[in-house]
Amino acid sequence: MTSIAWLGVSLIGLAVVGVVFGMSMLPRLTNGQQVLDAAHPAFTDTRVAATRSGTEVLSQYVDVVDPLLTARGRGAREVRSLVRLIRRELGLSSEQARRILRREAPHTEALARALPLEGVADELPALTSYLSSTLTMSEDELAGLLERSFPQIAQMLTALPIVAGAWYDVPGIEGLTRVSGDKPVRTVPGLRKYLRDDLVARMSEHGDEVDDLAARGGIGYIPIMLLIGGGVLIVGGLLLAARAATATPGRPMWGAVALAGTLLVLLVVLAGYFPRLAGGEEAVAGLAPVFTQERVHGAATGFDTIHEAILLGDPLMVRRPGAASEASRLYRFVGQRTGRSPRDVRRALMRRAPQTIALLDALPLQTVAREVPRLVRYLARALRRSRDRTTSLLRRRTPRLARSLLAVPPVTDGWNAIPQSAQMTRFDGSTPVRTMPEFDGYLREDVLPVFVQERAHFEAFDGRGPPLDTFAPVILVVGLSLMIYGGLMTFAPREG
Repeated sequence: MTSIAWLGVSLIGLAVVGVVFGMSMLPRLTNGQQVLDAAHPAFTDTRVAATRSGTEVLSQYVDVVDPLLTARGRGAREVRSLVRLIRRELGLSSEQARRILRREAPHTEALARALPLEGVADELPALTSYLSSTLTMSEDELAGLLERSFPQIAQMLTALPIVAGAWYDVPGIEGLTRVSGDKPVRTVPGLRKYLRDDLVARMSEHGDEVDDLAARGGIGYIPIMLLIGGGVLIVGGLLLAARAATATPGRPMWGAVALAGTLLVLLVVLAGYFPRLAGGEEAVAGLAPVFTQERVHGAATGFDTIHEAILLGDPLMVRRPGAASEASRLYRFVGQRTGRSPRDVRRALMRRAPQTIALLDALPLQTVAREVPRLVRYLARALRRSRDRTTSLLRRRTPRLARSLLAVPPVTDGWNAIPQSAQMTRFDGSTPVRTMPEFDGYLREDVLPVFVQERAHFEAFDGRGPPLDTFAPVILVVGLSLMIYGGLMTFAPREG
């Protein structure tokens, strides 16, 4: 009977090994651990909060640029609507209405003359031709000069055509769809929604669950532990069954079996397998849609356009560094080379590239941000309305332009100081992430590779087999079986 009893231990070990292979624990949890090792830094509370804030600033930036960039955005058309509104409500001519805009909000009025910004891209050949001939240098030499001495202007002029061309037709993201409803994503505004409402929202929603799953040693050791334990039970049971034919093993051996089961039960409880694996199942189900091949590829490609958009925005937002501080230096530089005054240089450039010079006059946009409330206050007094009613009137008559201008203040405030980013760092733990260009680098070089490089591992983690939350009760049953079986045999009557 004793030999048969020890064979029962081997059977329990065999059952443990069968469970590990039958439930695909080894490939799933091993791959899951690789995903956790790579992804966990992005899911910490600090980085999740800063990522949400950075994405919100990016979203507001898209709101600013969308009506201004192309004719399709209708910002230029709504400028004319704004002039008509002032003219009709105050009984003025169009020129008088524009003078009011210049007086109350000169940078904003200059921005209005620069619209649509894609016109700046169209003026580039005339601008570079004039500068290269005036400075008696080739266009390649001029490009090198601008990059060295006026890098913010060069960056703006380089990025603007790329962004304008891709804004409503982002290249290479044909397979990208929203998670809800599978709506195709083709534009930068759509890409912004996917990033904010799908990718980052799900990272935020499941951050705690990923954090818990990665804690306490993670999950990769579980199948290895069970395989080793099952192997020990199989071999030990067989050896002790053979030994029992000549000498009965003592009670301490059965006590060891019960102790092993007790330790396994304690591990399940103390390591929190039930809540952690249940949360892990929710995290896997929630993140699976953003780990599909089409969405990962689409996001990887689309982030290139987001990068160009941030390259465009960086020279526009603040004075230093920014294109605004370089514009006056450029006029002086050309004037010194040609013996002309900076004002004459500006006039000559204005004749050849009026929208470009108007854009430089409008910068930095943080000045526009300060002007917008003043303009609203003036219109409220002139129209004899409250500020809220005036803002509502502008939203009705010029909805896209109003949305853009009202979004400028939070964007310029957050561009170099993203909210909740004081403790934010790259995955290396030391490189700070405070500004939008730094946030762009964090998204492209830290977060995106997690989805690109770990997609196959995530697919295996989310592969065929029972849900993760079934693993904990199975392991608990194994532990209880050993504990009860060993306990019963410890106190069972001995033969002879």
